[in-house]
Amino acid sequence: MMAIVPWIGLSLLAAVALPAAAQASVQAADRGAIAAQAQTAWFAGDDAALARVAASATGLATSSKAQDRYTQAFVQFRVLQRAIGAKRDKDAERTGAACIAATEAAVKADPKFAEAFALQSACYGYLANLGGLGAIRNGSRSGKAIEAALALEPGHPRVQLVDGFGLYFRPAFVGGDKGKACARFRAAAAAFDAAGPGGAGGAGGIEWGAAEAHFWVGRCAREAGDAAAAQRSFERSLRLAPGYVAAQRALGR
Repeated sequence: MMAIVPWIGLSLLAAVALPAAAQASVQAADRGAIAAQAQTAWFAGDDAALARVAASATGLATSSKAQDRYTQAFVQFRVLQRAIGAKRDKDAERTGAACIAATEAAVKADPKFAEAFALQSACYGYLANLGGLGAIRNGSRSGKAIEAALALEPGHPRVQLVDGFGLYFRPAFVGGDKGKACARFRAAAAAFDAAGPGGAGGAGGIEWGAAEAHFWVGRCAREAGDAAAAQRSFERSLRLAPGYVAAQRALGR
């Protein structure tokens, strides 16, 4: 799975150890709040804020709970996106490895955790985007992880969204198909809308992906030459996430 900037960098603070007391407080913290902070920082392209969230979430790495490790992986995923977008390959490699390790722990704790498999697929996909000797291996592992997610929850909007990313960025000779990808984005956006605010938390217990799904529906519409449909989708994305810089730019704001 290949990737581009809107799946978008920064140096890792997530590997910095916190004092034991701080780690304990993170363990007890609300996962939703941690994820929301990471999401807000990512939407805004605020690397400093995202770094602070990553540092605050390091205590989750000591947890044996699937949801804790999924939240940790999600934060690392957002840092990974930013690192890829900024072409900080070494940071991307470290963050990608942290994301994958966290998702491995999550699916070990809960083998039916479809969202964790999907997030793992996304992290492997970004690492494949770095190229080099590991590109084929990481691309293959990305494919296997999304297959596992689809086998468990094929209709989950985040599973559909990540499947769409893979189809969109993967070269055609290894199964990439932008037409199918755009169909996945539309299905994901419709599923998020049907679930309503807070309705797509799933096993992970955190909300993410709705604004991105609509953004990518807009990208597909724009590429198909339907400017009006693209604008509607970008505006919908921005209503869901008013600080989403990529959607603002797509609308010329």
